[in-house]
Amino acid sequence: MKILAVDTSCDESCVAIVDTESWSLLADVVHSHIDAMKRFGGVVPEVASREHLKALPLAVEQALETANCALSDIDWFAVSDRPGLIGALLVGVSYVKAAAYALGKPYTGLNHIEAHLYSPMLATFEGGETPPFPWIALVVSGGHTELFHVKSESEYEWLGGTLDDAAGEAYDKIGKVLGLGYPAGPKLDRLVREMATDEDRRRFAFPVARTGAYDFSFSGLKTAVALETAKEELTDSRRLRIAASAQEAILEALCVKVREASSKLGVPQIVVTGGVACNSRFRVLLSEAYFPMPRHCTDNAAMVAALAAVHLRAGKLVPSPWTQTPSPRAELAPTVS
Repeated sequence: MKILAVDTSCDESCVAIVDTESWSLLADVVHSHIDAMKRFGGVVPEVASREHLKALPLAVEQALETANCALSDIDWFAVSDRPGLIGALLVGVSYVKAAAYALGKPYTGLNHIEAHLYSPMLATFEGGETPPFPWIALVVSGGHTELFHVKSESEYEWLGGTLDDAAGEAYDKIGKVLGLGYPAGPKLDRLVREMATDEDRRRFAFPVARTGAYDFSFSGLKTAVALETAKEELTDSRRLRIAASAQEAILEALCVKVREASSKLGVPQIVVTGGVACNSRFRVLLSEAYFPMPRHCTDNAAMVAALAAVHLRAGKLVPSPWTQTPSPRAELAPTVS
């Protein structure tokens, strides 16, 4: 069976095709719209939707060409239909519904966070191995910071998440306050990696929220950084020290909660996915964890296709109704099996 998957949850138009018989990834296309967002200093939902309208048909055409197949050869369609920017989601869902309906093929709407959660499965399409279950898994990106106990390919428990801002959003806002430009998260990571010393990382004692159980909070940190930045002139050395210290506070909050969950639940295997999993300092500080390769951490449709393939293998891939609509909310259940 060939599965074509689409992800338009934010500002990348993504299309992938997998073959479940040969268990191979035939195509993995990502059209980024960062350049269109730079002049706004961030993602503008309406602009993102318009970029998807232009890029998605081209991405599908490119994926089919790479996979050496026609749209009529696709047996099943999958699409991220929650959570995300509602206008952007509508573009992807509408395209997939139209294609599936015209061809008389089924389609399934899938959860974007769940796709991130199971992105380590992508390694199996390239002859690699998935880290052994169970996992303590952290999905950490610009829009989400969620912690899970993943028991198997088809069962997981949501443990907790951010009470306000996501870690990636904190990176971007802090980077913007420091004048690093967009996208600020990767730029902050590169600046600190190339220039900062251990002394720079300890220069400012920014707050690490002490939330209950397995929750996170980064709004207080953003405020503290903004206040510190406004105290005096922002020289290059001061910018570097604030950036390095803020990053340490973000990553400390993530590492502490993940390790707490691992210890309390007796699950030694830690997995980190999502865009912030690309951060070089994070990979050093949580070196015992499994991090997928960076291209599998950022938004992509390959992870959506992989999730559909795993559901198919477990006999749990079912068609979505034509009346199903996308949602901007995560709608995470405490236990999914």
